[in-house]
Amino acid sequence: MASKKLEENLNLLRKIKLQGVDEIIGNSPKNRLKSNITEDKVNLNKNDKNSNQLNNISSLPDLKAVDSLDDLKDYMSKFKGCELYKSATNMVFSDGNKSSEIMLIGEAPGHDEDIQGKPFVGRSGKLLNKMLEAIGLSRDTVYIANIVPWRPPNNRRPTEEEINICLPFIRKHIELIAPKVLMLLGSTATYALLRNKEGITKIRGKWVDMEFGKLKVPTLPSFHPAFLLRQPAQKKYSWEDLKMLKKKIDES
Repeated sequence: MASKKLEENLNLLRKIKLQGVDEIIGNSPKNRLKSNITEDKVNLNKNDKNSNQLNNISSLPDLKAVDSLDDLKDYMSKFKGCELYKSATNMVFSDGNKSSEIMLIGEAPGHDEDIQGKPFVGRSGKLLNKMLEAIGLSRDTVYIANIVPWRPPNNRRPTEEEINICLPFIRKHIELIAPKVLMLLGSTATYALLRNKEGITKIRGKWVDMEFGKLKVPTLPSFHPAFLLRQPAQKKYSWEDLKMLKKKIDES
């Protein structure tokens, strides 16, 4: 019985792949053909549930008094508005050169990052180091942070609620570093800041001018190193992105 169910699921995945679906851009299915009127009626019947959800994100960060990286790190280490802190070992703030003009942003810490308290230190971190070295950079010449600073349980993708709670942190982080160029590593980091409807395979390799307060930064989405470890054939596209990054740096 179990093997029959498995075979049915595999057949379904094969059909989805044949339709051109090659990545997930949401954390839950959404019926885009469903009437908005129907959705409104459903929402009216779920006031209590929605109220509870709003209560869960009522403690959004208030960063008006934060004007330095030390202030931001201190605020984030004490912040209790995101449930992820309860299961995380460390709050992963950043790594690299605080004075760098190049900032890289990933998704969230994994197991190794959670233990060491630094972003990109596992297998994907080693690949990122090699990628940077290929264009004459290193961890000492760039600055690295994540959209979400706490590890989600079992290395799952952060939920949209968790991303929204943590978004003010990374936006303030970018303002304080004030980089000349920004690279977004992976679909989660890209979606969090760009709110793109296209998948990462379609939007990568295209410069987008982003504003953070009074700061305007050329931003380049690219693949996450962890994705490249699973899909080595995609490394050629990341290499093109890295060359674009290098060219932009040389021009600035």
